[in-house]
Amino acid sequence: MKKYILASLAFATLLSGCNSNEWDVTSDLSVDKTDPTIGLTPVAEKPGMDYAPLYWSLYGNLYDQEQARSFPNIFTPDDWDTAIDYVATNLKPYGYDMLVTDGFASMSGENGYMTRYSHTQKDNNSPEVRLSDIVAKLSAKGLKLGVYDSPFWLHYDNGDAVIPGTDGIKVSSLRFNPKTDKVLHPEKEDYFWWVNTSHPGAEQFFEGFFKHYADLGVHFVRMDFLSWYEDGMNYTDVIDKGYGRENYVRGMQWICKYAQKYGVYVSLVMPHLKDNAIIEKYAGNMVRIDADALKGGWFRFSENNRGNIRGGWPNSETAFDGFVNWSKISGRKKIRLDGDFIRIGSYANDDEKMSVVSLPLMAGGPVAATDMPTGHDLSFFQNAELLALQKDGFVGQPVARDLWNTDGEMWYGQMKDGSWVIGLFNRSEDTALRSLELSKIGLTGTWNVRDLWKHADEGKVSEKIEASVPSHGCKIVKLTKAN
Repeated sequence: MKKYILASLAFATLLSGCNSNEWDVTSDLSVDKTDPTIGLTPVAEKPGMDYAPLYWSLYGNLYDQEQARSFPNIFTPDDWDTAIDYVATNLKPYGYDMLVTDGFASMSGENGYMTRYSHTQKDNNSPEVRLSDIVAKLSAKGLKLGVYDSPFWLHYDNGDAVIPGTDGIKVSSLRFNPKTDKVLHPEKEDYFWWVNTSHPGAEQFFEGFFKHYADLGVHFVRMDFLSWYEDGMNYTDVIDKGYGRENYVRGMQWICKYAQKYGVYVSLVMPHLKDNAIIEKYAGNMVRIDADALKGGWFRFSENNRGNIRGGWPNSETAFDGFVNWSKISGRKKIRLDGDFIRIGSYANDDEKMSVVSLPLMAGGPVAATDMPTGHDLSFFQNAELLALQKDGFVGQPVARDLWNTDGEMWYGQMKDGSWVIGLFNRSEDTALRSLELSKIGLTGTWNVRDLWKHADEGKVSEKIEASVPSHGCKIVKLTKAN
């Protein structure tokens, strides 16, 4: 099957349907009759899985093609060579070790699993690039491939192919059967050739998905449109059939089980996060907590519908709101929060650019660069002192989970060496004072202060960290105990 994921579907019309500043609305969605995590261990607790990645994504390139309506969107072998050279030269020395595919391009396979990605020409009949060839190109430069795919999706040219580990069950039998299957919205399109997890062979298909990628040398998968599978909903729009909570949870349980068995890092995208992400906290290493980056910019990062929290996807429109709200579930050996891609050239000034890189690192999330910034813009992804937080596995939290009070704009956390990192942010339109009493976060005594963006020592403090922070800017400091 030739699969295209169109922006017109992914970015449905925004409707209001919000719960204005009502906290923990997701707590009210008690949809599980029994605890779905019994017998499971969170994937983030598996050795080697407690981190958030640094990587480069095809998103910016393919999104721009989508906006230009230059179908089919393509990423050719020459494009891969250019991107790999760019990452190897400019980002790999700073810890970025992976390139990741995205939607907006063909995703095809022979027997149920994706083996080919993107046509090579603006022609639906042109060849597609084999994933094995991409893996080889990356490996030659010491880099890895991450893929945009899901075990809930089917890719096949041959519907009669037998699911591995079954006694002759055909891969096509996993699709929706209008005669026997009950879904929430039967009149809606089956956009992704979804796997019905209640069908025989579905669990074996899920296991085969992870084995397929592990055998290929791919150990990072971004799984998108999860809300569409669970109930067909996006904002308040009905988009897809919706296979129901039971089928969704069953699939998540298998993801938890087989991701650990085959050592695959799981990034969950567009989940409703019902029951305070009860099942996603087990199945995912990382979870998207805000609407798509699209063209980027401060409005999408901080201001779009600020302070409104929904009971379904997307819970919040902005990365800043998402990081604050879902800080309650993240931590070391816990799921990490993903604020989506950083289109650094879309930000108005250096203050905004520092903030959009700093907040994910303060929250313990990934830094996912896209496009190909150069010069000064590139330097924001190359701050070794700040990126040391990612290497440490650092996960901070806001002083308070508040989307309007400045306590939600002040973050803190401790590194493994005992030092502390404090981030003072300013979402307002004017320069503002940010002041944090150290006792409020349990610190006493005297501390050496180092500014991680200025790369400068700034003396000692013993009572509070205080700074005049420019509009949309930040100040990130590291505190080490003074002798």
